[in-house]
Amino acid sequence: MTVYLGKNIKRLRLERKLTQEILAEFLGVTFQSVSNWERGESYPDITMLPEIAGFFKVSVDELLGVHKSENEHEIVSKIAEYDNYTDEKMMWQIITALKAKYPNDFRVLIRYFGCLVRFSEDLPSVSSEVFAIYNNIQQNCTDDRIRIKAKRVMIEFYRSQLNSENSDVMFEKCEKIIREMPDMRDNHEMFCTFYPENHPDHDVKIQNSIEENFLLRLTLFTHHWYYCEECTDKWQIEASEKEAELLEFIYDDGNYGKMWRTVMNLYGHIGMKYHLVGDNLKALVNFRKNAELAVKFDSMDRITVMNSVMFKGKEFDKFTLGSTFVAKSRVKELLTETYPLSDEFKETDEFKEIISMLN
Repeated sequence: MTVYLGKNIKRLRLERKLTQEILAEFLGVTFQSVSNWERGESYPDITMLPEIAGFFKVSVDELLGVHKSENEHEIVSKIAEYDNYTDEKMMWQIITALKAKYPNDFRVLIRYFGCLVRFSEDLPSVSSEVFAIYNNIQQNCTDDRIRIKAKRVMIEFYRSQLNSENSDVMFEKCEKIIREMPDMRDNHEMFCTFYPENHPDHDVKIQNSIEENFLLRLTLFTHHWYYCEECTDKWQIEASEKEAELLEFIYDDGNYGKMWRTVMNLYGHIGMKYHLVGDNLKALVNFRKNAELAVKFDSMDRITVMNSVMFKGKEFDKFTLGSTFVAKSRVKELLTETYPLSDEFKETDEFKEIISMLN
């Protein structure tokens, strides 16, 4: 059995923002003793364990960490289950239950934080909890990846509040966090070339690096025109079609990997824009392409091998887009309920035929 006493004393002390001196004073020992416990160089007398546990309001078993391996298994398996869902209600249900049981695990907390910001219907009502979680992660979490993810979520929160009465203040706070984010050149994909050629993960790392950096730059481009109010429908159509051409060039084998949803939604977006400018023939062409890709995605095996020039031999697990993601039902929802299509257009035989492909 592994004992995590020292690590747990340190974690519990930091969570309560206590110094070693304050804890030592309460327990009637020197702060050097507390320091030695936390470094694992010595242990407190066994008779002190109930007193220490009582001070932190935990059980002695929890203080010792004797159930850590069992807890770890549950946390990891539940997080994997959460990460494979796309349904908001299911994600919220899993992560709230996990947070209630493990409120101090930062892997759980960052996911709960994301749900809180993205799925809350009334963000101002949860703003105090948002700030509390963000500050907790930034001050106490030692995993830089989680701290950076928390910054990204906090930027999303500020962005959603930029139209409020305090928009100027919100932007200043948002800009401060943006400036704290690492440069694109500092992401781990940029260092894939450090892997020696004989390393078993060399090719995979190179392919992942190419894809991640390509997607990042594509996202920067699309966000520019998508959120630009001055961009006309015609300009957006031209930009979207160029984006589609680029994606078809990169993924020339028709397996779009992580970009499957992006490609499907792109053709749907182009079709919707063509409808808005009155070109229903081109709208139908793009909606049909949208539906055909949805059918293809749902019929694919879970694991497929990509054969495009840049990603030849790379495996794609479509569960990375969410194990519950069904493309046909999602595309049908967009075409019938989300996109602003006229009732007259929806009643055409050509449109109904496309919808029938998605049943």
